[in-house]
Amino acid sequence: MEQKYTYKDFTYILDKNNNHIVEVNPKRDTPEEIYKYYSITKNSITALKDLKLYATHPFLFNDSIDSSELILDFRNISKERYISFYERIINREEFVKHDFGSLYEEDKKRKFYNIRNAIYTTFSRNFGIISLTTIPFNILMWSHYTNETGFVIEFDTKKLLDSIKINKDINNYCFRPVQYVENIEFIDVFSKDFSTPDVSFLYATTIKRNEWEYENEWRLSVYKNDMGIPFSNLYPDTNDYEGSDNRFFHYSLDSIHSISLGKHFFNGKNCEFVNEGNIFTLYRRDDKKNKENDELFIELVTHLAENFNDNLYMSGEYENGNTLVRSLGKINLEKVSENVFKLIDLKQIVLQD
Repeated sequence: MEQKYTYKDFTYILDKNNNHIVEVNPKRDTPEEIYKYYSITKNSITALKDLKLYATHPFLFNDSIDSSELILDFRNISKERYISFYERIINREEFVKHDFGSLYEEDKKRKFYNIRNAIYTTFSRNFGIISLTTIPFNILMWSHYTNETGFVIEFDTKKLLDSIKINKDINNYCFRPVQYVENIEFIDVFSKDFSTPDVSFLYATTIKRNEWEYENEWRLSVYKNDMGIPFSNLYPDTNDYEGSDNRFFHYSLDSIHSISLGKHFFNGKNCEFVNEGNIFTLYRRDDKKNKENDELFIELVTHLAENFNDNLYMSGEYENGNTLVRSLGKINLEKVSENVFKLIDLKQIVLQD
């Protein structure tokens, strides 16, 4: 049986085939291109080389309210549904050890802290969220997520979503825009309209405060059987739950339309610049502090030069009369030697943020 919940102009649906669906009124077309911002780290370089995206657990989000378990309201849960849920999620031997009738009364005094935690844990280990955007050259996002030294991948949305079939361990997915609101309201998890918490979780993991609206975020949720939970990111003296499935989503090479480098991608911390001919000599230092970072950067630039020269750009600025606007330059990276590269400017495109 289909379940749904409408909040303002968004409707959250669990259809009869157990698909999670978000409908927006008026309808919003799926963007043809979608973007992902990256800083330069070992994880981001590995992700690009291996053609994979990380499906994040909400405990790792930079906004603590985003997808918070506190959005889930348990005040209307009956004792019967309380007991029924625990009977489903723990084994029979463990279940009979407890008087869940008494536990219900105790938990009620704590605003159902225990069962909210149990349900959130059970559901959140089965999904991960990939945050994407329709905006490739927003000043704030370049600053916050790349420090102007990272890069942005432009994906063909259809090819990216078609890549689901590459991932044999993914049971389902949901691609939808984020709903931005002035205040995030609770959702009654055990409303008479819901037989499962699915719709509640879809709502909680899609809604954000208006302060984030400039990101124009779209989210790709992927569903697997048993992914890890980073408990230690929130709670002291706790161990992370590893899970049997990883949190990666693999995509096809042709999903990538282009890669744009930050204005300061090449900088004084990773290379020397020889002005004649736009030659960059990437550092290769031997000391422990710098060696790993140097090797990672050489690895990244080599990979870009060998695989993406046809669709490689660099962000910058352009003087337009009395104003300064963003620009995007089409470039090539020519490998001169193992750690020396020549940057060739091909074409400049004037942009407006």
